[in-house]
Amino acid sequence: MDIHEEKKGLRKAVRAKLEALSAIDKACAARQVMEKLSQLDQWKRADIVFAFVSMPDEIDTIPILRTALEAGKKVVLPKVAGENLIFYEISNLEQDIAPGAFGILEPVPGLRQVRPEDLTGLSCVVLVPGVAFDRENFRLGRGKGFYDRFFASVGNSVYKVGIGYSFQLVEEVPRESHDQKLDAVIIGQ
Repeated sequence: MDIHEEKKGLRKAVRAKLEALSAIDKACAARQVMEKLSQLDQWKRADIVFAFVSMPDEIDTIPILRTALEAGKKVVLPKVAGENLIFYEISNLEQDIAPGAFGILEPVPGLRQVRPEDLTGLSCVVLVPGVAFDRENFRLGRGKGFYDRFFASVGNSVYKVGIGYSFQLVEEVPRESHDQKLDAVIIGQ
């Protein structure tokens, strides 16, 4: 089986488990992820948190975003622009995000864009979604390569943390040479 078929099979298997999760299990896992995240030294000293607004099949990130904003951290969220993610700083969850492409919540127009060159001298944590993660901190995404390209542009200047559910942690994800390694993976339940 080639690597693309392996990735496709793993995505399908994880998707089936995601669909079986109850609302209670989802909430419990999200709470566990936030608790573990808040104990990380990198989180505690982060000036900027790069995050994402979760889709229904991902760990709920709204409590994480709220906690970061309340702690006075700059929070930046992605918007897809062609082949890349462009990040924008938000300060208010109710006003600064709205449904965009495919109904996914994203930053509204008019917010300040945050570029890799803006990160010099700042401590940054990037929360990363994934379909699956492995024990060596590699991830399997949805297959578009957005985060791999973003990581290539920022190098080692950010601390990359994958977040997900316990069944998303597998022995090894199929990987290719362009796949970027994370610094940590935090899972709930």
